[in-house]
Amino acid sequence: MASSLFIRYGQWIVRFRWLVMLLVALTTVFLAGYLGKLKLDMDPDLWAPQAHPYVKTTKQLEHLFGGTNFTVIGVIPRQGDIYQPEVLAKVRRIQQGIEEIQGAIKSNTISLAARKIKAIEGGPDGMLVRPIMETIPTTPAQLAQLKAAVLANPLYVNTLVSPKGDAAAILTDFKMDKLKPSYQAIYQQIQAVIDKERDAQTEIVAGGLLVNLAATERHVMELPMFLGAAFLVIMLVQYLSFRSFQGMLLPLVTGLLSVIWALGFMGLVGVHMDLMNTNTPILIMAVATGHAIQILKRYYEQYAELCGRGRDPALAPDLALVGKTVENYTHKDLNRAAVIKSLAWIAPIMITAGLIASVTFFSLTLAEVSVVRHFGVFAGSGIIAVLVLEMTLIPAMRAAFAPPKAAAAGKRAGPSLLDRALARLADRLLDGNAWRILVGGLVLVALALAGVSRLYVDNSLNHDHLAGSAVRINDAALNRHFGGTNSMFFLVQGKSDDAIKDPQVLRGMAELQDFLNRQPGVGKTTSLADMLKKMNQAMHADDPAFYQIPETRDLVAQYLLLFSMSGQPQDLDNVVDTDYRHAVIQVLLKEDSTQKAEQLYLMAQPIIARHFPRDVVVSIGGSLPETIAINESLTRDKVQNMIQMSVIVFILASIALRSVVGGLFVAIPLVLIILANLGLMGWFGIPLDMGTSTTASMAIGVGADYEIYLLFRFREEFRRDGDLARATRTSLMTSGKAIVLVALAIAGGYSVLLGTGFAFYIRFALMVIVTMTVSSVCALVFLRSMMMVFKPRFIFGARPQLTKEQLA
Repeated sequence: MASSLFIRYGQWIVRFRWLVMLLVALTTVFLAGYLGKLKLDMDPDLWAPQAHPYVKTTKQLEHLFGGTNFTVIGVIPRQGDIYQPEVLAKVRRIQQGIEEIQGAIKSNTISLAARKIKAIEGGPDGMLVRPIMETIPTTPAQLAQLKAAVLANPLYVNTLVSPKGDAAAILTDFKMDKLKPSYQAIYQQIQAVIDKERDAQTEIVAGGLLVNLAATERHVMELPMFLGAAFLVIMLVQYLSFRSFQGMLLPLVTGLLSVIWALGFMGLVGVHMDLMNTNTPILIMAVATGHAIQILKRYYEQYAELCGRGRDPALAPDLALVGKTVENYTHKDLNRAAVIKSLAWIAPIMITAGLIASVTFFSLTLAEVSVVRHFGVFAGSGIIAVLVLEMTLIPAMRAAFAPPKAAAAGKRAGPSLLDRALARLADRLLDGNAWRILVGGLVLVALALAGVSRLYVDNSLNHDHLAGSAVRINDAALNRHFGGTNSMFFLVQGKSDDAIKDPQVLRGMAELQDFLNRQPGVGKTTSLADMLKKMNQAMHADDPAFYQIPETRDLVAQYLLLFSMSGQPQDLDNVVDTDYRHAVIQVLLKEDSTQKAEQLYLMAQPIIARHFPRDVVVSIGGSLPETIAINESLTRDKVQNMIQMSVIVFILASIALRSVVGGLFVAIPLVLIILANLGLMGWFGIPLDMGTSTTASMAIGVGADYEIYLLFRFREEFRRDGDLARATRTSLMTSGKAIVLVALAIAGGYSVLLGTGFAFYIRFALMVIVTMTVSSVCALVFLRSMMMVFKPRFIFGARPQLTKEQLA
């Protein structure tokens, strides 16, 4: 019934081939019109799970104190220290230049040249507060006075000035345009300010979150060049598959159109491009190649068979498909008959495999992290586009093209190096080695699984760049001189106005800072508590014994009033809000490992519980905690995704194969592939992050295709005449060969990312290559061994008629 349905469908495609191609062209034009609506979304704030406590705290921090795109600009004289008029003048000009950049948060842009940076010292009337550098000092005495003032105010050492005095910093922050977030655009403006101050005597470098994201954005913008290289690699695989221009052209046309359709669909429904899905076009092109290889190889088989019959009367039923007889047919008629027959055979399998793959990818849209959802939409819609185009455009074009030469068609079926390798594999499976291969495969999986215990979740934007990149080199230089280029914030929240003025709250902040400052990787902490300790010291004639929190709330209020009278109302707005209900502790870190940042927060919990009043809430926020939230959701979602995708594959495969055991034969190898991949990541120390976690989804989506095609083809061949040896060899030499070529296309396509110079893409490409290798080997060897050992009824029938030799 299904066969006759698809025969009629194939006849319709052949008959209306030009109309089909016109409809495809019109659809392509329509969807291409939405490509201009695609946005590149590089803002991690939009990727984060909005309901996570860390993300909510980050939103509060942005509302109360500005952005979280922390940036450090280091001014490093090549000779001497920073206390030189020329160096200090550069610091001032850079400060002023940064403040003029659109999006810069002036209250969070600070350096020795900022008016809000005050020297707090004792004076005849108690406390004297003045800008630490009102004018550029020019005389040795003025320079010495500035140096003394900086050293007398510990708050500024290791933040604005290095401990050795050999580097000065401008710290800044930016609010991103949520409609058009572009880190690269802001970074270019920062560089323009810096470039004006560069000379042979001074090194000036920039680092921090914004610089990392700007470099990432630049690599993403360079990706189309590498997509072109991937396209060429896939072209080569196509040529090796068919040794013909037509065989190479058809899959590439469908692959490119599938990408356009998927991108247009994303623009239509308003799904953004981001770091995760920028390289998905390679996957879509490679999957399109895979399905095209399957259908075209089947076409060449059918065409070679029809050509080989000559004027055999047995051709009559085949020629009747195109309204011809044995007496009056041409090679064009054989070509169209082969299109119809191959489509009738392959269409049910292709639809089954394509739907399983697309549904598994679309299931990722249930994830909490937007980048995973976007990848699911892109990959899922791409697979649907592939399926539609393979079922329409390829047979229509193949029917419209001139038929291949009969001799060439026959030659394609001849043995090659890959054919001989697959034939040897078939012999091994038939020689009674299937159970040994199965046991050996399980041992390898078990060894890989042992690495799962070593797997860890981490994300580091800094380590997304290569060690020798300018981003990493500049970051290392800044971390050598200052407290750190990465920040996280502890938000201290009281229940009423002036809650922060409570000495117990301030002492809690000081205790928390003392604890944090002792931890590895923490370079510096700053807060209102530091300033109040300095004020208290100044009110006691700068006696170091009084560098502590004032004893009473009244003293705290008095000191803050005196400070505000000597400065501006905005001088404290980067550490406390105007109602003194919220305060912030900024923690500078030497590295941006989310794993270490979260460990730091967990270790701080007992300190928070011990030293803060119960009605005060202390939580964390900022770019690092946001990334922690992404990782937490990613890990939780990934486990759920793997389970739900495996269940979906099992259900759909069971329906397609009409067997629960058949569903297990498809699902079990996929689960083993995923666990093996995770284990290998554990053994090689590759963290589970936004990039590497996606390869598990690819293993399921693409791996299911491999197994479905193999199982269907073997069952078809075995049920033809019950010859196990012939069914094994034929299925391996046809669908098995196509699987190898698909794996080569995907792995080869992604291998071009190894040359991007972007560590994120390199790690991702390596994991894809490993995944495709493991998936194809599993389908060709492990799944086949399972079939030979267990001889399931859905393949062999209720009573397989096998010889004693075949049962060995």
